Amino acid sequence: MNKTLIYPGFTDICGWMSEAELRWLYDTAQKMSSIVELGSWQGRSTHALLSGCRGLVYAIDLWEDFNKAGIQDIDAFQAFQQNLKGFDNLFVIRMDTITAAKSFTEKVDMVFVDATHTYEAVKAEIQVWLPRAAKMICGHDYHPIYFPEVYRAVNEMFDSVGTHDTIWFKEL
Repeated sequence: MNKTLIYPGFTDICGWMSEAELRWLYDTAQKMSSIVELGSWQGRSTHALLSGCRGLVYAIDLWEDFNKAGIQDIDAFQAFQQNLKGFDNLFVIRMDTITAAKSFTEKVDMVFVDATHTYEAVKAEIQVWLPRAAKMICGHDYHPIYFPEVYRAVNEMFDSVGTHDTIWFKEL
């Protein structure tokens, strides 16, 4: 299997995940044989997951063009494809995360939640994807001030979670 190294490469991909969070994803992905990522945008976190995981990484996103933090006039899906063209363990699903869950009858080792950041969406994604996660469910933007809806949804779903910067995780 052709593996593109996490270094260099990921820092050139637009996104908001820190280097420490990317390293955590890479290290965690090395312990997994299959991963679902909900929300991939241009592939910054996907790159870390693909670099670490020995098996398939399913990237699920609508890749709708939108103005994200002032970045306009980009084709996010085209950027995603360009940024991850060296990986052969990538399986792309271009649909909403809830609909995509219905097509998964088997479990995957890890589910990473980083799509829509509303309370309702995060809670629904955790509810529908948790039964499909065998080893871990985790996500990004877990912060009480900057992402209070994500924080609230995660805290309502679990008594406690581990954290690494703004990544939350629950081992199963």
